[in-house]
Amino acid sequence: MEDFSNLSLGGGFGGNNLRDEIAIMKSKPLLYGLVKKLNLDVQFVNEGRIKESTIYDEAPVFGTLEILDKKKFKSQSFSFQPVNSAQFKLQKEGSPAQVYQYGKQIKIEDAVFTLYRRATVDFKSPLRLKLMRTDEVVNILEQKIAVADDSKNKSSILSLTLVGKVPERSEAILNELIREYNKDAINDKNKESENTAKFIDGRLDLITKELGNIEDQKATFKRNNQITDLVTQAQLSVENANEATKKIMEVGTQLEMVNSVLGFANSANNEQLLPSNMGMPSGLDQVINEYNQLVLTRNKTLRQATPSNPAVIQFNRDISSMRSLIKENLQKSRASLQANMAGLQQKVNENKAAVGKFPAQEKIFRNIDRQQNIKEALYLFLLQKREETSISLAVTTPKARVINPAYTGANPVSPQKSKIYLIGIVLGLALPFLLFYLYFFFDSKIRNKGDVSRVLPNIPLLAEVPTADKEAGDLIMKNDLSIYAEAFRILTTNLKFMLTKIQGRAPVVLFTSSVKGEGKTTVSMNSALSLSSNKKVVLLGADLRNPQLKRYISEGVLGLSDYLADDQIQVEAIINPSGLNPNLDIIDSGSTPPNPTDLLEDQRLKILIDDLVTRYDYVLIDSAPMMMVSDSFHILALADILVYVARAKYTEKKLLDYIKVVEADDNVKKISIVLNDVEKEELRYGYGGKYGYGYYTETQKSFWQRLRERV
Repeated sequence: MEDFSNLSLGGGFGGNNLRDEIAIMKSKPLLYGLVKKLNLDVQFVNEGRIKESTIYDEAPVFGTLEILDKKKFKSQSFSFQPVNSAQFKLQKEGSPAQVYQYGKQIKIEDAVFTLYRRATVDFKSPLRLKLMRTDEVVNILEQKIAVADDSKNKSSILSLTLVGKVPERSEAILNELIREYNKDAINDKNKESENTAKFIDGRLDLITKELGNIEDQKATFKRNNQITDLVTQAQLSVENANEATKKIMEVGTQLEMVNSVLGFANSANNEQLLPSNMGMPSGLDQVINEYNQLVLTRNKTLRQATPSNPAVIQFNRDISSMRSLIKENLQKSRASLQANMAGLQQKVNENKAAVGKFPAQEKIFRNIDRQQNIKEALYLFLLQKREETSISLAVTTPKARVINPAYTGANPVSPQKSKIYLIGIVLGLALPFLLFYLYFFFDSKIRNKGDVSRVLPNIPLLAEVPTADKEAGDLIMKNDLSIYAEAFRILTTNLKFMLTKIQGRAPVVLFTSSVKGEGKTTVSMNSALSLSSNKKVVLLGADLRNPQLKRYISEGVLGLSDYLADDQIQVEAIINPSGLNPNLDIIDSGSTPPNPTDLLEDQRLKILIDDLVTRYDYVLIDSAPMMMVSDSFHILALADILVYVARAKYTEKKLLDYIKVVEADDNVKKISIVLNDVEKEELRYGYGGKYGYGYYTETQKSFWQRLRERV
């Protein structure tokens, strides 16, 4: 059983490095043979509405591909449609369709292919034919095939895994890979055994001839010397020199084998294997085996590389170096054996000299007999090795034994429904919160009165003015019952409540804002219209730099700037009827002056205000933005209340901090805020809001209508 084990008849990886075996399993020559065996370079794809899927066993057609020029050929795709049981139609994108027959070779650029029909599979729907470069398919398989070993438990079991969309195709690839691996291992083993058998046969022929010559010499010597009883005549010689003779025979056998192997090594090149398992001294058999494995590895590499490849060149260097080492060891062994032989021969000669009764014939006969015994021993040894080599060639035990054939798991590796559902639920719950968080985090604009109250809790909010209807315009009309008009009625009502303590004259209301575009002119104009329903009101345009009242009324000949600049102009000259309400008069800003700040500091402004408060019930002033210019600060001391206008979705939240600075001014008697251009959905507790109430004629829109308008 030990001899059979030495012949590697039991299969398995043996002492080989598992890492090396994994690399061999995924080597390109093995995968190339696998691809051609399974025709993986000819693929059929079923094109669906959402995705395309490769079909394997269920494909009604299979084919073979032969690439004529591997460097120039590129993967190609065709539209494949059945015509009848014997013909089909192929069409390449941008080219007309052509009809071909099954089983007939089709020539394309740099390649030829043949398609065959599977009669057992129905073929009605069109498919897509893909002709792929073999090396591309090999590279894909090399990346996808995973080989793992159980090195922790010191086991020689390998686990192969291939993840694919078609289970049958993946199983076929793994099973065929093992077959190709075992086939390649058996071929390598047989090559080594065949080379050893050739060497043994050659040596047997030579030894047979030499043995025949020695036997002829022995017969001639007996006949010429009339020797009849060889045992009796040689008994004394054997008794005296038996021990030395036996050793000479052993050493002679080894010396002969060393000379034979050394002669073969001197004549061998980098592609030839050396005979192994010949019983060489000093462990030379192990070195020869390693040399043969290196030659086999170099020959495998040459299948997929040129002789100029750095790896091949390195292999040649290693082979030459190892062969030199083997020859050096053989020469040393030969010298040692020759020295040993000389010593033994000397001992035999000493024994023969001690017994001078040996005749000269006995010496010659013993020499011939000794040579005959050496040749016979070598002949028997070579016969034994030839039988062992024949057995090794006859036994084709696979190198890798399959424990579990390729199989597909019950559940798909990917996609995993449970994980996808879990991720979907988590994203479905977390994503809206994240979006809302980001939305509100980056939303720096005021949207409703809650944003104002959080920053300015001590400043009253007069009203929230909704967004004006584009068709109706931004001015309220007489008997207007809209949400927009109702907001200004609330504004003026709250304004009157804050002005109740002022008696004997008309209160002065100053309208301003932080920056341009927040709607202070519109708010002041509509507030004046609302108050003028039953009171006499005057609206003074104090924004001398960028007057906006002209949008609603016709410009007067003279205005505030003219009055402040010319002492001769009387108040009556700058007061003009609004044309919108008989109780509302307008004092326009007048001509644009070069020094508006100096004019507003003039004492005539106070004289004008003092005159107006005696003529009207309310005096409203539309001034410039306070953060942009200092004009409005000169009017603060003349106003009874400051109405600060902010605009939803326009005014930055950080600008509310500036209102605190304005509130701290000593000239500000009272201050309030109006939030302009608020979306109706944000008016949650006012007229027209979520809990709205009123007599207006507008109809509430549903959530889907509002969403559709936004989209």
